[in-house]
Formats: sequence, C-alpha cells, structure tokens
Amino acid sequence: MTSNLASNYSDTKAVNLGQLLNVCTTNALARVMLGRRVFNDGNGGCDPKADEFKEMVLELMVLAGVFNISDFIPSLEWLDLQGVQAKMKKLHKRFDAFLTNIIEEHEASNYKNEKHKNLLSTLLSLKEETDDDGNKLTDIEIKALLLVSHLIFYNSTCTCMLALFSNS
Repeated sequence: MTSNLASNYSDTKAVNLGQLLNVCTTNALARVMLGRRVFNDGNGGCDPKADEFKEMVLELMVLAGVFNISDFIPSLEWLDLQGVQAKMKKLHKRFDAFLTNIIEEHEASNYKNEKHKNLLSTLLSLKEETDDDGNKLTDIEIKALLLVSHLIFYNSTCTCMLALFSNS
C-alpha cells in the first residue's frame, strides 16, 4: 500500500485514505480466507469491485440495524411495509453471486496442491468428507461461513481503524 501511495500520488493530489485502507483490509482478510487478493489496488485503490463489495457490506450493516415494524408486529410481515425484506433478498442475491464466483474460481484452480492452506481450501476439502451422521458440507454452508467470517473480521477491523483515525 505504501509503495502504491508513493508511485501513484504526487504532492498536490488528494488521497482517499479510507478507500485505500478498505482495499488493503479486504485483501488481507481475503488472503487468509481465500488464499489470494480479491481486489486489484494497482490504480490507487479505485477498484469498482472493491467499492461494490464495500457498498454491499455497508448496506448489510444498515439493513441489519434498521427498525423494522414487522419484527414487533409479526402479522404485518407479509406486507413488508418498509421494503426491508425486498432489500435483504436483493442484497442476498448480490452476495451469493459474489461468493459463488469466488468458490468457482477457487475450485477451478488447483487448490488441493497448495502449499499454504486457507479457510476456503479447508472448507472445500471438508465438503468431500462425511461427518458421523453421513452429512457433507454444502456450498450454501461454505458461503455462509465465508460471509459471516469476513463480516465479523471486516467490521471489527473497520471499527478499530475508525477509532484510530478519529482520535488523531
């Protein structure tokens, strides 16, 4: 990231540090979970995929915390008065397509011969094994584990960075 800053920005150009840190954080988490970077930050962090992913995460955080009247009056749930369910379903499809693409790319690569294992490789290898009850891990469960793991690490990291920079 520092070499990227040094090579792409002159003394007079403003730097969107938040965007660069978002890409850096996401790529660091992705290397642990997927074994590779997710976003290309070669042009100063202005990757549309990184922006889209950040928007999806932020939208999920907002929708998870929004006041939804049907949570308190379940009989109104079918009306979806505030459109929360429709927004969540649309967001779910976006996350599902994103994670499906990542899993397909990982399966297409030769992940079984990797020297360093990552979370996705471990989960995919568990997909082939059965547990004591004869059940196997499914793609849906793998996507759920990846999403929850990433959101937990991403949200806590962003909160720490926000606290760090707001106190400076």
